[in-house]
Amino acid sequence: MGYAQASQIINAPAEAVWKTLNDIDNTAKWVVGLESAKVISKGDFGVGTLYNDTNNLGPFLQVTTWKIAEFEPMSHQVHMSNSGNLPSTMLLTLESVTEGTRLTMTVDFQFMPHWGVFGRILEGLVMNRALSGVLRQNMNQLNIYLQKQANQAPTINKIIEVPTLRLRREQVQEVYERAR
Repeated sequence: MGYAQASQIINAPAEAVWKTLNDIDNTAKWVVGLESAKVISKGDFGVGTLYNDTNNLGPFLQVTTWKIAEFEPMSHQVHMSNSGNLPSTMLLTLESVTEGTRLTMTVDFQFMPHWGVFGRILEGLVMNRALSGVLRQNMNQLNIYLQKQANQAPTINKIIEVPTLRLRREQVQEVYERAR
């Protein structure tokens, strides 16, 4: 069985990271090689949610169905895929830290199970290291994506009304008139 893991501090609050991880339809904006992703089940996002992602696995596109098997809000979630080419279990964990949120992505997988021993050899020689690198890239992209989102957040422009000199004269005149 192959194994890949990466961890990084994301410069955003845990709530923003959690919300983005659960926004499956927009994951292609920060996941390397992902063409698209779409929730295909009904109901609230959480345990039992099904989604398809279309990604580049080598030279060809692959559509993979994932199911959320565990979902502990603001803490962790487990996604499982029974893909014929790369069956995987992905664990996402979050931890609030002073600098933002520590995100850890862990993936247990089988590379090309139908290749037998040759697939296992490739897991050890190439895929473990390559997939760990992809996880690091994804977290870097997530960090950039969240920073852009934060910079694009609408700000409320509060107009501070500064009285003009003319208005002040009118107010003074009014006070003077009343005092007479």
